[in-house]
Amino acid sequence: MAMKHIASVLSLAGVACVCTLVPQPLQAQACQDEESMVVEYKKGLVELIDATRKETLPDFEKAYHQKAGVTKLGLTASMVDGLVECLDKATQDPAAKDQADALKAKRESYGKLKEKLEADRKSLKEARDPKAAKSVLAKLEYVN
Repeated sequence: MAMKHIASVLSLAGVACVCTLVPQPLQAQACQDEESMVVEYKKGLVELIDATRKETLPDFEKAYHQKAGVTKLGLTASMVDGLVECLDKATQDPAAKDQADALKAKRESYGKLKEKLEADRKSLKEARDPKAAKSVLAKLEYVN
């Protein structure tokens, strides 16, 4: 019984060593997951905006789309923030020197998107009545 325990511990230790010795993928490649999450969250936000444009004010109120919009804007901004952090790390990766300019441009673009999301969230949150909130949300533009 003790031999089995020792063998399993050694197996786990061996796997851990191999995992640490295998070269890690470039940080830029790792950012693909974060970027795909941003795309999905943005898609949900665009769908909410499109629905808001088509619905009546009573339907907008009944569906709590102001709160949903504030939430989706905040969550999307949070996802973009995670991507920006990942891109920051990727630009510092010495193995990604050939991609540095593209990564910096992408980081700047997503940084601007984060600022826009936060500003739009603030505007929507500060809307005093449902009519104003519907108007704010319907005017938002995000391209998928």
